[in-house]
Amino acid sequence: MAKLYLLLGVAVALLVGLLALFSSLSPREFEVNYTLSVIFRSPEGVEKFDLGWMVVGLGRENYTMAVIRHSGVEIEVFDATEGGKEYSSICALGRCVKDPSVRGEVDLRNIKVKDVGVVGRCRHLGYEGEIYRGEGVFDLGMLSEVAKSQGVELNATVSGELCVAGDLVLWAREVYMFSADGKKMSLEVVINASKIGAYSVERYREILQKAKTG
Repeated sequence: MAKLYLLLGVAVALLVGLLALFSSLSPREFEVNYTLSVIFRSPEGVEKFDLGWMVVGLGRENYTMAVIRHSGVEIEVFDATEGGKEYSSICALGRCVKDPSVRGEVDLRNIKVKDVGVVGRCRHLGYEGEIYRGEGVFDLGMLSEVAKSQGVELNATVSGELCVAGDLVLWAREVYMFSADGKKMSLEVVINASKIGAYSVERYREILQKAKTG
């Protein structure tokens, strides 16, 4: 189970980073609520579960809050920018860690893209967009070395699709292929926009405070 959490955390972080990459150059201000779900496949079988939710605000400053729940454990993630600086904290089991080192290791600059392109059209929440499909390989640096000591190979291949309407990511489905103890397994992480609304200065301030202080 500990290995599953490790894989899950990395996969979600990579997907959130990819979402931020698509939206980071947006000239508009908006807020999007997403649901998170996961399909875990291993030689032992298939497990499907709802993972939680995430709210992302893009504007004069950016903010993200995610709540991940599984098997009675709740993890809260706070991330916000201020004046060109980024602040993050992760809270679980009554403890918070500011600026977690894993954040620096999960970097989209470490992805080697094999292929990406538009493969069709999509529609979600009344918005029409294009479906992007791509494949790549992530090098997770020191995080990968730490994982190896636990029998987990984290230099993952990834394939997936995103529905993008202009500067909005409406949904994304990413499949990450890993190996643990010599066994092939995969995580399919799915996010779906559930609500699109106005940028919230009040929510930004709340998340920034949490990101700074934990």
